[in-house]
Amino acid sequence: MVVVVATTEQEAAAVRARLGDRPSQVVTVGAVRRLVLVPVSDEGEAERLASTLRSEGLAAVTRPDDGPRLDQWMRYTRPLTFGERLSLCFAWSEHDRTDLPGLIELGPGGFGNGDHPSTRLLVEELVTRIQGGERVLDVGCGSGVLGLSALELGAAQLVAIDIDRSAVEATRRNAALNGMDHRVEATVAPLEQIEGPFDVVVANIGRAAIVELAPELVRCLSPDGWMAVSGISPSLGSLVAGFLRPLVEVERRTSGEWAALVLQRGGVHQ
Repeated sequence: MVVVVATTEQEAAAVRARLGDRPSQVVTVGAVRRLVLVPVSDEGEAERLASTLRSEGLAAVTRPDDGPRLDQWMRYTRPLTFGERLSLCFAWSEHDRTDLPGLIELGPGGFGNGDHPSTRLLVEELVTRIQGGERVLDVGCGSGVLGLSALELGAAQLVAIDIDRSAVEATRRNAALNGMDHRVEATVAPLEQIEGPFDVVVANIGRAAIVELAPELVRCLSPDGWMAVSGISPSLGSLVAGFLRPLVEVERRTSGEWAALVLQRGGVHQ
């Protein structure tokens, strides 16, 4: 096994010093990102080392050292690019991202790296619709991937909420990893305590949660804003949209078993 620690050129020496006598290698994968690779013969020991490093605030994971499992790992950690405006990549990915547009890197923890269809559909909407300067609310933020993508695309401010404290903590870490922590408020506060309005509301939380939170989701949206919800079946799209009245559906994206809806107040078009 190999422990991979995502760091920077300035911090790589300190990471290697923290590892003591363990042999390590520093790999350059971007203008800022450096990876410290630490071979560990025992899988259990590798997992314990990575866990300890994460508890100390480092972005550390384990990966296979060779064979088909390594090939699968390399495919899984390949950067995702959305047009010419945005790219998503794990911080510990060994793929080069020097020339990737609008790069957002994601560390350990939290759900969502842009690969799942329900997430990807919303990222595509953000790429299409963010114009700059928006105040964004991300409901069920997971890793923070949607809100941070909005910021990279030009939004001004993000409020990210989740009922899972570990997701909120992952969002905060990822905001700091991308130098965006000063523009991000991540909290476990319930939606009814969040003060709007927001120009953009995104919620990748599934049909049941969207229906349950529908009145509060609508309350948080500014009169001329737009909302995008995902994690629902295409066959239930119109039913879900009905619970979000007086918003009206203005666009729908689908990918296999998943759909994302875009809604606005009646008479508002972008």
